Amino acid sequence: MNSDDTLRQLAQDCGIHLGYDAWDGTYQRSNPPTLKALLRALDIDVDTGSSAADTLRAREAKRAARTLPAEQVIQAEAPFEFTLSQASEWHVLDDDGHEVQAGRGETTLRLGPLPVGYFTLVVRGPERSEDVFLLSRPSHAPILADLTGQTKGWGVSGAVYGLRSQSNGGVGNYGDLGQAMSAMGPTGAMYFGINPVHALGWAAQDTISPYSPSHRGFLNIDHIATDTRLEPASDSALIDYPAFRQKHRPALEADFQRFQKNSTPTQRAEFQKFCDVEGQELACFATFESLSEAHGSDFRSWPEKLRRPETTQQTARDAFHAWLQWRAFTQIGAAQSAAVQSGMALGLYLDLAVGARPGGAEVWMHQDLIARGVSIGAPPDQLGPAGQSWTLAAYAPNKLAKNRYEPLRTLLRKLTSQAGIIRIDHVLGLMRGFWVPEDGSPGGYISQPFDALLAVVAIEAWRNRCCVVGEDLGLVPDGFRERLNASGLYSYAVWQFEGSGDGALRSARDLRPFSMACFGTHDTPTIRGFWRGRDIEWWHSIGWLSRDKAMGLHGARAIQRNSLRGHCAIPPETDLEGICGAVHSELGKSSAELVTIQLDDLLGSEQAQNLPGTIEEHPNWRRPAAVPVEKYPAVQSLNDIRNSLEAVRGVPSTVQHKEIDPCPS
Repeated sequence: MNSDDTLRQLAQDCGIHLGYDAWDGTYQRSNPPTLKALLRALDIDVDTGSSAADTLRAREAKRAARTLPAEQVIQAEAPFEFTLSQASEWHVLDDDGHEVQAGRGETTLRLGPLPVGYFTLVVRGPERSEDVFLLSRPSHAPILADLTGQTKGWGVSGAVYGLRSQSNGGVGNYGDLGQAMSAMGPTGAMYFGINPVHALGWAAQDTISPYSPSHRGFLNIDHIATDTRLEPASDSALIDYPAFRQKHRPALEADFQRFQKNSTPTQRAEFQKFCDVEGQELACFATFESLSEAHGSDFRSWPEKLRRPETTQQTARDAFHAWLQWRAFTQIGAAQSAAVQSGMALGLYLDLAVGARPGGAEVWMHQDLIARGVSIGAPPDQLGPAGQSWTLAAYAPNKLAKNRYEPLRTLLRKLTSQAGIIRIDHVLGLMRGFWVPEDGSPGGYISQPFDALLAVVAIEAWRNRCCVVGEDLGLVPDGFRERLNASGLYSYAVWQFEGSGDGALRSARDLRPFSMACFGTHDTPTIRGFWRGRDIEWWHSIGWLSRDKAMGLHGARAIQRNSLRGHCAIPPETDLEGICGAVHSELGKSSAELVTIQLDDLLGSEQAQNLPGTIEEHPNWRRPAAVPVEKYPAVQSLNDIRNSLEAVRGVPSTVQHKEIDPCPS
């Protein structure tokens, strides 16, 4: 066996794919530089010719020395058996280290039923001792019927940053969110979906994309409503983030100073409770934020001694950043309470971004678990022939498994405790990830511990009574959606992507039943924009399409429009407002359990929030809503949507609504 053969064998043993089927029908083989870069990302030594063979032998020997798996997914509340190689004493510890079961087995170890959660099985015999990490998962994550008693429901989605109000200063806040949901609850909407509200970082003044966070376990402080009214934004059609932050940040500082001087004992106790519950994670995050004010938002350029959290010390400024998080968590909890009081069954529907920025707080805090020298991305396709690097850090699966899936468990626990539904962006990443090496080598796929990650998602969702949607658009491996759905995770169906062989759109009634269906997303044109081909015009205007190709796409869009006219019974003379209503009505008749209507469509917007693949060419994440939240109760389309969907989706039942504990344990 030559060195390249050994390298390929080692890569495969570590879960790295030796190639993949490309978009053009060819098979793209992963070359040695790619395999080496991905192995280095896992901290596997491949720098010398003999090291790959040595590492492979060491891995094989380590596996051979075990008689029990290092981890095991089991069904909660059901017995489970392991085969023993020797008579052994055993006991099971819960996550707090308390013994919950014990016994002795000769050839078989019989576990009694365990509740949902994480456990350690400790097995001790005369010749060897082994520990097994147990993930005791529910039969599935909660689904709509579990939480509401209904088999169909609907909600609205919008952008928090785009919410307009008389006092927010130009960027939507958590107070506006509560007011918006209060207006939608009486319409029959079960939930309101929003863009990720992960922390972007105090010092990341140029960062506005909600999908490029510093830390996904903490909240975006741009959306904190201040005690004092902020001056209205300019009449510009777009959000001016620098101008907003220039007035919002001093207002936050002033609010904190008032809290320090005038807060009541109850308020101080609530803040302290929050800090105690969040513990070291919050303390570490606050220190990062403080250091970033002096040294910049990317810790990789900080002085050497500050680049690791264990070599830094807390600062007096940390209390301010911890207080900001408490304020944000409290306000988003108040928004959920407002949703519940208005009649929403589920309330908040939150989005989990794919990853965090490589120089941000999440990576700084957990850098020993991060895959080194790679970024999450996507392989080449029609729109990106060179492939895509998303400049987002990836957790190394071998390191994450060794750490028993922390900090992912904590991240999901916090998110599911704040919401009635969460959506996992690019959920295929639970099965495999495409990593792009920073050294310029072509990217490649690496497998993830799919069963264990699905178990973690199901456990955290079950604990917090939260539905989960997996964004599974595009081509996915055979059987992936079936396994996803069997675990209780809904698929995601975007109607304008659901084409048939003749170029027409399929009927909404043919969309996947166990899914959340919508007409579009923040990355697609609104119904009005779709009808008028605004996305095609943007692609042409920035040079992505020639005029001839643009005309060809407009022709294809005409076929799609005609199919919608047929599916939705739209007369030729119908105006755009009527077309939107007809599309929503037909979407409501979909077999999908969940249907989501875009706020931009209800408010008459034509342009998309984001044009994928652009940064400066398109005003991404900067479009405000067409109507301020104070006027939502009077918006006719919001009042009409209930009549449109109630007949086909049903009347929301009286259920035990979910509220948020601002200090979840």
